[in-house]
Amino acid sequence: MKFVISGDSVGHFKRNLAGLQDRFDAALTAAVNMAASMIQQLGEQDIATSGRFGQAWTSGLHVDIEGGSTRNMRISMTHDIPFASIFETGGVIHGNPFLWVPLSGTDAEGIRARDYPAGLFSSKHTRSGVPLLFSLSDKQPKYFGIESVTIPKLFHLNTIVRSVMSNFRAIFDSQFRGGAA
Repeated sequence: MKFVISGDSVGHFKRNLAGLQDRFDAALTAAVNMAASMIQQLGEQDIATSGRFGQAWTSGLHVDIEGGSTRNMRISMTHDIPFASIFETGGVIHGNPFLWVPLSGTDAEGIRARDYPAGLFSSKHTRSGVPLLFSLSDKQPKYFGIESVTIPKLFHLNTIVRSVMSNFRAIFDSQFRGGAA
């Protein structure tokens, strides 16, 4: 058997390879965009179904594509809420000296103690021995203090990323073959 590349064949071969590179770059870009979109959608669903996390939590998740070319593209995930990662890993949060938790059924629900509009004062002499913060305006208890709280793992964002990226080859192959899933 004999294989020969002649002058005319070399030009044709180079043109085919150039077209293949363009097709590869387009498929890779489309696959990265598709993977990022899947991670974003599944991540938002995970946060929304993990408890009492509202719009700020779902819209605060950002999945971005970084890098200007197919050679250095990467997908990154960030969240607007700085302490959101504790819900991905779980862990213990310690107060300094206390964490102030709003009492349910009061107008303090959903408001941090430092942001409570009516002003607060503390009392260390409560029947229960639990430190309390009272409203200056109505003298009613609004917050109780605890030294620490254990946060369970509620989000599964890393699992979602691993799952989507474990299927990246299939996503890329689909795009390379013309976008048919």
